[in-house]
Amino acid sequence: MFERGKISWIFFDVGDTLVDEAAPYESIIDQFVHYANERGYSIDKASVYAGIQEGFEALHPSPMKLFMETQITSDEDLVYIRKSMKYEKHLERPFAEAVAVLAKLAERYQIGIIANQSAGTAARLEQYGLLPHISVVCSSAEVGVSKPDLKFFQMALDEAGCSPEQAIMVGDRIDNDILPAHALGMGTIWVRQGLARKQPVPWAGVSPDVIVEHLAEIGPILLD
Repeated sequence: MFERGKISWIFFDVGDTLVDEAAPYESIIDQFVHYANERGYSIDKASVYAGIQEGFEALHPSPMKLFMETQITSDEDLVYIRKSMKYEKHLERPFAEAVAVLAKLAERYQIGIIANQSAGTAARLEQYGLLPHISVVCSSAEVGVSKPDLKFFQMALDEAGCSPEQAIMVGDRIDNDILPAHALGMGTIWVRQGLARKQPVPWAGVSPDVIVEHLAEIGPILLD
């Protein structure tokens, strides 16, 4: 599976990997339904979830944006709805096992973050109790590059001072996490949490090295 003596760094995505985004996602979907119906569209919550799921399964980079653009036929309405919606990041919560998993892994490995996140990622990780176990935080808002750009992953590796072969990427998305990490030669663990859990594998001939259903399963795999 992995050459244990060779691996020195474990990099994690944040959203739906270490942090549960279900509540803010539900909020943004509720807002979209409300404002779309206010503008005369007939859209329900179930259809939005189904559409987003289809987008993830097609490996679209922004499934929510895709669904909105296919459903809202007026540019004016689309602008109005987008301006009215607000992603409520304060609703995010770390997964219950996240702190314990990182704490245990940090006894053997260095821990890093490679995540498409808004500004203030390190502060939020500190608020969640995760930052004490993390040595490198690479956030798209801070560095000006985002996943799946290979340059983003290479920046994190350079900051960590490790080669791709010495690192494992843990994430919830095949397109943003697994494919680019694999392309660089990193090991990969796909955590099938969140709305991207039904993404197809293999994709373009690539499968994750390990697939788990929950974050808590990672510890035994990397520490046994």
